[in-house]
Amino acid sequence: MIILVPKAFRVFPFYEESTIEFPSTLATFKDICQEVPFYYDITGNIRPWEQKHDFLPIMFQWWCEEEMQLAKYYKQRNPLAAKEMMRTMLAVFIDSLFWLNDRKVDGIDDLQHSVNSLIHKPVNSVERLHYLLSEPNRYHTFVQLKALFSELRKLYAKMKVMEKGQ
Repeated sequence: MIILVPKAFRVFPFYEESTIEFPSTLATFKDICQEVPFYYDITGNIRPWEQKHDFLPIMFQWWCEEEMQLAKYYKQRNPLAAKEMMRTMLAVFIDSLFWLNDRKVDGIDDLQHSVNSLIHKPVNSVERLHYLLSEPNRYHTFVQLKALFSELRKLYAKMKVMEKGQ
C-alpha cells in the first residue's frame, strides 16, 4: 500500500518523499510507528489521541526499552547506530505530547506554533524540540529527549490523578 505523505510531514529527519510504501507485514502498533512515523496522524485509521490512556502507557514503556539501547550506543560513541532509533523515538515523543493533549499531530513543518497551543507540555518544549530536530543524532539530543520523556510521563500521571478526582 502506498501512503501519501502530506507536505506538513515532509520535514527532516522524518520524510523527504511525498509517498512511502507501507509494508504489508506490519501488524503491531509499535511496528507501524517504527516503520512509518506519524502513521496514525497521517492516515487517521486509528485515533490514539482519542484513547490516550490506552496508547500513552505503551509509548512510555517503549521509550524505557529503547532508552537503554540508545545509552549503550552513545556510551560506545556510535551515534550512527542510534540514528534510526532516535528518529523513531523523536516521533514517538511528538506523538505522545500531542496525544496527551487529545490532539493529533497535524504536521511537523510548523511545530513551534502547534506546540505553543498545547495546554499540557514540558517547560520550554518549543525550544527543546527545535534543538532535537536540528541535531537528532547527538548525545545531547538523547539526554534532552530522555528529560522530555520523563517530564511528559509526570504530566500524564498528574493528568490521570486529576481526571480521577473529577
